[in-house]
Amino acid sequence: MRYKTIGSLILILLTASAVGQPAFVRPGGGGAYEDIAAGYLALFTCSAHFMMRRPLDDILRVEMIDLAALDLPPPQIDTQRQWVRARDHHGNEVIAAYRDSMGCTVLPPHWREADVASLPYIALAPRPDRSKQAFPAGDAANVQLSAAQKSALQRAFDGVSYGEGAVTLSVLVIKDKQLVGEMYRDGFGVDVGYRTWSTAKSVAATLVGIAVGEGLIDIDEPVNVPEWQYFNDPRRAITWRHLLNMSSGLESAGAGTGALYFGGQDVVSAVTQAPLVGTPGATWKYANADTLLLLYGLRNVLDNDLDYLRFPYDKLFHKLGMFNSRYEIDHLGNFVGSSQMYTTARDLARFGLLYLYDGVWEGERILPQGWTDFVAQPAPGFPRKVGERGYGGQFWLLDQLPGVPAGTYTTAGNKGQFAIVLPAENMVIVRTGVDPNGVQWDLAGFIRDMLATFSPAEQ
Repeated sequence: MRYKTIGSLILILLTASAVGQPAFVRPGGGGAYEDIAAGYLALFTCSAHFMMRRPLDDILRVEMIDLAALDLPPPQIDTQRQWVRARDHHGNEVIAAYRDSMGCTVLPPHWREADVASLPYIALAPRPDRSKQAFPAGDAANVQLSAAQKSALQRAFDGVSYGEGAVTLSVLVIKDKQLVGEMYRDGFGVDVGYRTWSTAKSVAATLVGIAVGEGLIDIDEPVNVPEWQYFNDPRRAITWRHLLNMSSGLESAGAGTGALYFGGQDVVSAVTQAPLVGTPGATWKYANADTLLLLYGLRNVLDNDLDYLRFPYDKLFHKLGMFNSRYEIDHLGNFVGSSQMYTTARDLARFGLLYLYDGVWEGERILPQGWTDFVAQPAPGFPRKVGERGYGGQFWLLDQLPGVPAGTYTTAGNKGQFAIVLPAENMVIVRTGVDPNGVQWDLAGFIRDMLATFSPAEQ
């Protein structure tokens, strides 16, 4: 059952046939930084303000640090209609619209303000009061830090110890099922978080895993992409496993998908038109498109837009108590799940705990047996090297880094978003940040210090 998307899809096709592809539609969703600056400003302001209730002045100072040099006009926040309008110096104007269950969506240039009403939407139950229920099921926690532990956490915020100029928003440590360390930057906290960037990819893999457990997907079967089912299209050979391992063989914009993220392009036009340039499964390339194809394939498997839009919430987030998390969509109702998720450190910790507990949450198996092992197995096209990160199934492998325990793996997002799973230590460590472009967070050093402080070796 498909609704809401058909009219917009026809409009795109008519526009393309009449005047050629719309300017905002780019191969692989790529887009130059300067071309999408207004959309970047609009979307980040919208999500941070309406989802996380952050004030504009602090959004501009923290989240918008990499746009400061462009000296863009401040965005306009419309609190009544719940959208944000931003402009750049080239006359481009972008609107990002908020809906409480869907987060924020960048409107395409050919949409009018009245079209906001046609954005896909679902109704979610009010967030339950869990203030008296112990973490992780609830929000009650009594974290008592020793002087050494407090000092160790503070080092993560000093902007020096793990990367010159690094900007940490939160650090959270769970050891033996107990929340033993937690600290936040001013303006952030238990209910106030940030964009996950590519940590959202690990969530996408988890949704696929849930569908595998329900018998909807066999990862060694071709992914369900209708656009590839004609004229012996060679892309029909691409399986779910290939996409999970970032080895589709498709030409892509890699991690550069600015037109899709911030320019209003839709997922389908961005990821289904790329040609096959390599043998699926043979080579590894980090590509946002591979993750987006997983989610598009899931939409086609479910074949019901309401089920698709509710899937992350009904099957994952709300089961784990991740009520502060939103998986954002494009204007045609596709999850932009390679990057566009907003959440909190505690919700990321709950997500990490699901993997630490082998996919079981409070006695209920959420992920199929063996899924947590699968995502932590090296991708065939990504050879392991001592001292370097590896790649698995939409997770990064860390156990070849110096001083990091065997079996350690993590989510990883731009600007330093990590939910680190350490099975050997029965630990989960979360770090979120807004590291400026060019700043590299010392992940191995950070893990070693957290281990030394919160899981010291027996004397």
